[in-house]
Parts: sequence; C-alpha cells; structure tokens
Amino acid sequence: MLKPFLIMLCLIIFVPFSNAQTKKLDSLSTKQIIDTLLIDRELKNWSIRLFTNYKGQSFNLKNGENKLSFKPNNRAGVGVGLGTSKLIVDVAFNLKGLEENPTERFDLQGAVIVGNNHLVGLYVQHYKGFNVTNNFGEPEFFSRDITSFSMGVNYLHTFDEISFSTATLRAGLMKAEKKHYISYGVGGFMIYDNFSANDALIPDRDFFDSDAYINEFKGVGVGVSAGVLSVFVLPANFFVTLNVIPGIGLMHKRTFTEEDKHTVSNPLIYKLDYNAGVGYVYKRFYVTFVYGSCVYTSSLDHGLDYVFSNTKAKIAIGYKLNSKKKLKLPFEGK
Repeated sequence: MLKPFLIMLCLIIFVPFSNAQTKKLDSLSTKQIIDTLLIDRELKNWSIRLFTNYKGQSFNLKNGENKLSFKPNNRAGVGVGLGTSKLIVDVAFNLKGLEENPTERFDLQGAVIVGNNHLVGLYVQHYKGFNVTNNFGEPEFFSRDITSFSMGVNYLHTFDEISFSTATLRAGLMKAEKKHYISYGVGGFMIYDNFSANDALIPDRDFFDSDAYINEFKGVGVGVSAGVLSVFVLPANFFVTLNVIPGIGLMHKRTFTEEDKHTVSNPLIYKLDYNAGVGYVYKRFYVTFVYGSCVYTSSLDHGLDYVFSNTKAKIAIGYKLNSKKKLKLPFEGK
C-alpha cells in the first residue's frame, strides 16, 4: 500500500506547479533552482528565533454519542530556529520531564512557498503510547501498545502571489505599505494513516457494534481542496493571520481484527486545515503566536466514525540580523 502512496505523493508535489515553473527554471542548474526557490540572499531578512511549541496528533472513534479518544503525552517542546522570507527552519526538543507515561514520538512538519503561487506542506508522524479516555464512564488509562503512523502532503495553488504571506510575517518581515492580503486558491492533498494495538482498540462493552472491535486501521487517500489565505496589518506594528482550507477526497480503508479484515464500503473523507496567528514587531525584535490544526473524518462502517486531528501551536521570539550584506553561496565562486 505504501508504494502507490509514494508515487501519488510525488505527483501531488511536483505536477501542479512543474508546468508553471518550467520556462523559468529550464535554463538553471539544480543549485540555481534551490537558490531561486529557497534561499533569501538579503541578510536583513534573516532572523534567529527561540520558541516553545505544542503539537501532537490524536484520534477519536465514535459510535453515535459514544466516543473513545486517543491522545499522546508530552506534547510540549522548546527549540531554536532560523527565519527568512522564503523559509523557516525550527528545531524543537520534546519535553518529557517527569512524565510517568511518556509517548515515544517522531514528528516532522513543515511548509514551503515554491515560486510565487504554490504552497506545499508536509508532515510525517510516528507516535507510540496514548491516553485512552471515553464519555461513557469507563476509567481512563494509558496504553503503550497503541501505535500511530501518519504521513501527508498538502498543496495549494493561489490565484495571487503569496510573497506577502503568513510565513513571511512569522519571520518578522512586515510590509507596512500593504495593509491586508487576501488570496484564494485550489489544490489537493494526500494522506496515509495507520494505527494499531495489540488488543482491540474498543473495550468489550455494549457501547459499540460488536463488529467494530478493531485492533488496526490502514488507509490511503487523495482529494481536492480550496481555501483562503489572509493577513491583516494592524496599527502599532501588530498583525493577524487566518487561513482556512477545506477539502474532500476518497480513501481506500481497511480495518483488522484478530480473526478477520474488512474493506470499508464508504470511501469518502472530509478534511479541514486551519490556522490563525497574531504577532508584534518592534524594531529588530518580533513575537508571534500561531495555532492551527488539520482535521479529517471518515466512516469505518459498523456505525463507527474515525476523526483524526493534527494540532500545533507555537510562540516564537525572534531577532532580525538587519545586515545590509548579501549572502554569497560557496558554489558561486569569487
């Protein structure tokens, strides 16, 4: 199942904007292409950042009003980063502290603006160990045996240029000559999702259909999306951002029990990406707070609905280098 996913992943990333960029990039070398798309030569646009963040995937299994929730522990972190007008690179360290039941986790998330009209986001997550709660009176517990692996890519082609973007403002680069920015776009997404446990994920009670006592789920899906990106520059060097991108798609889904496997009859998935932020810029310093989530929901048959959520929040304090020099790359020579 993973091989078709990787093929479609490449298509999602490269096909939508390859034609639009072909004429501009045909005559450039690979190093020059990387320079054009990702490297900001103006050092005055560079900044160093300290931040604290909160992120983690969770999922729910619902049957009517009955709901089981699976959430990881130790979702907070601290880190350092580098910001430019084209790219923000942050490295975070997870805070396990004195957590009695730490979740083992690998969590990679990022987004990049390619050219002037292409926004590409990617996440890869592997979590082991979840808190299990419910709304029907059963005790909460932590299970080390529950594992979740999720991978996805999102693409949005905007009708207007997105050089004045949320990412630019997150790096403290506010353009005072433009008071607001609103752009609409269309695109697509892809998802691969797998969660499993040694025992049934649903307790052996009367709150769910007996055929819904699964211990593994696998799904690969693809869909279309459309949305709006917006930035508003406020008085006194404040700004706010809001992005909303809903989508709909098809997913090949399979559930597994100890004795059997089942291909889900309803292939539809419904997806919503959103994030909002507020920031403040003072001379060479800036502070930003951003909160966002990717949520999708789908049916697993037998009255069972699956809701996946990938949430993140970040507070960053940055200091702009404010140098008038230009970056010179090693491959350019003297």
